[in-house]
Amino acid sequence: MRKSEWSVGQMRVVFLLVHLLVMGYAVFFLHPFYGSNDEFTLAAIASGAYGDYTQYFIYIHSGFGWILKGFYELVPGVNWYSIVMYGLIFLALSVVGGVWIGRARRTGLILSQMLVLACAQPLYVEFQYTKTAAVVTAAGYVLLLGIKEEEERRGWTATAGGILLLLLGSYIRFHAFGMVSLMAFGLWLGKGLRAWKDGAWKRFFWRDCVPCGIAFVLVFGSILAEDVLVYRPGSREAHYREYDRARQKLLDYGVPGWDEYQADYEAIGLTRTDCINLENWLIADYDRYTAETFQKIVDFRKARPFQWEYLLDYLIILAKKPLFLLGVLVTVMWLWAAFRGKRWKSVLAVGYPYAALLLIYLYFIKIYRVLPIVVTACLISFLIFVWTAAQEGIVLQWEELLSGKRGLAALMAGVLATTGICVRMLITPALQEPVQRSAPSLAYRQLYDTISKEKDLYYVFDPFTNNGVELGYSIFEKLPDNYLTNIFTLGGWETESPQVVANLEAYEQRSLLTSLYQSDRAVLISNTLMEHIMLHLQDIYDGIFITYSKVNQIGDFDLFALNYRMSGLKDSEEYTASLDRTYRAENDRYDVFEATVHMTPEELQGKSVFLWMESVESGKRRMYQGTWQQQDERGLYSMLYDSDLADTDQVRFMIPRLSYPLDDRYEVHIVIRDGDKGRKLVTENNLYGKNSSGH
Repeated sequence: MRKSEWSVGQMRVVFLLVHLLVMGYAVFFLHPFYGSNDEFTLAAIASGAYGDYTQYFIYIHSGFGWILKGFYELVPGVNWYSIVMYGLIFLALSVVGGVWIGRARRTGLILSQMLVLACAQPLYVEFQYTKTAAVVTAAGYVLLLGIKEEEERRGWTATAGGILLLLLGSYIRFHAFGMVSLMAFGLWLGKGLRAWKDGAWKRFFWRDCVPCGIAFVLVFGSILAEDVLVYRPGSREAHYREYDRARQKLLDYGVPGWDEYQADYEAIGLTRTDCINLENWLIADYDRYTAETFQKIVDFRKARPFQWEYLLDYLIILAKKPLFLLGVLVTVMWLWAAFRGKRWKSVLAVGYPYAALLLIYLYFIKIYRVLPIVVTACLISFLIFVWTAAQEGIVLQWEELLSGKRGLAALMAGVLATTGICVRMLITPALQEPVQRSAPSLAYRQLYDTISKEKDLYYVFDPFTNNGVELGYSIFEKLPDNYLTNIFTLGGWETESPQVVANLEAYEQRSLLTSLYQSDRAVLISNTLMEHIMLHLQDIYDGIFITYSKVNQIGDFDLFALNYRMSGLKDSEEYTASLDRTYRAENDRYDVFEATVHMTPEELQGKSVFLWMESVESGKRRMYQGTWQQQDERGLYSMLYDSDLADTDQVRFMIPRLSYPLDDRYEVHIVIRDGDKGRKLVTENNLYGKNSSGH
């Protein structure tokens, strides 16, 4: 301390300490979670949950993938994906705050504290790689364009650091790098205008143009190198990228409706069911939903007329965003200072981010919609660049006045204003129970833990979770190696990823949907999607009657089995069975049938059981899988007869409610399946008393 004044270095240390406290508050009290299902999938792939560690992430540059892979191979038990991303967020915000403090200690400290408070929720809590890429890229531009020569000389380390941050931002998410670069152009224009007025073109060229040029050469050069070295023609990675690019063109920007485009869909062999699948991102049938299919639909899709009414809606939504309001707050302070001092040198740099934000909105409104994550990523960079440009005018008006108690009061006012504007982000979550600890999440995690240990028993399709938080997992908790090797999703960009494809092939499968009728594996899926999926399968595969039965429920989640016409189904008079009783369940949504199979435990070992029925009137056949009344320690019923569990010859079938009773209008049999062979047992129907006929 000198003369009761803190030096720039001391101010920066104070800022870093407060930054650490804010990050700790976010981690321990605001319950961080993955901000999208993409994020959860990327973290799972990075951690080896889909198989071996890999550097291929499609959305993330493989150069960054190699960094993550190296961390995991050195210390496998840590969730390096979240830790590395958190480290980059901390570094980026610290760089921005450090530059601001270097430009002016007092106003810089106030703005830097407000920045970390404003960004705590969107970056540290709703954790998402697009926003991480945005703040890392923004920090790179602040290092290259935000340090003023006359106030603090930028050394080669700052220049190299800025270039490196731009490169890392492009590695994490190139699309975010592009949007932030458009937003940062205002800083460059402002410096160019000043160089033109001062006649300092040479300094502007070497100091501000060359470093940015080097960064762009490295960014686009690394993309070219990845194309040559990684996405080689014929490789799985090249196929997947082609598939995903076509998928983005269609699904990210809107699937054309069936009513308007029926003839176009039918011309390429697609049905209304296929269209509904696409609208719901159920694209796991690799035979049907290929890159070529996506591209054909994009080709006949008409250009979307500009929706001017959307612009007003988005502007209203924007006006309520805390990050935008904070940007406006500092802009108003700058306008007041500029008006009093009659200094308008920074008007281009301050006003440009507003115009850039509007242009980005107009672009997305034209093609489809503004995604919330994109909005937040843009607003983070908008806030950083507006404050960077406005700081100069604020400094000239107030820097010398903010000393002693005035400085402390201004600092507290900035903190209170930021916290008040961001009250829903910074205070409300601390008073709520984290979603990861809720009863449904704990039940879901228990179910996942159970299923993942039974690699040969279950397929699990997960349309519930949008970001992984419902699974009850912390973003700092590493998923076990090979955890998801038999847990796949019905839709989304990862469907055709090399990791998912390799795992399916390990089970001698290739298509998620079409493989369902080939095994006894159960399917965890939402009730609302079940009938739609069955409709899809029946629509494609003529002669296969797909049905489903409920086999378990854990917490709020149901476990179903999809059933099919099995090969080698023969009549058998060697064994008998009986249908004993029936009742309704779950608000009359299901018919439950209990039965007895007259076979010994040794004869039943490893076998599954089905209820086979044929309508005497129509000849329509259905078959439903049952569960043996054997429960493990977690409460899951056994689908395959397990001699390690309590012996039983009792079985239960829980099927969607029938249109009329299973009486003499049906021929019914209990079917015992061993491998792909099935035997129809002689079955006595005792469901409705002595008058019921048996078969």
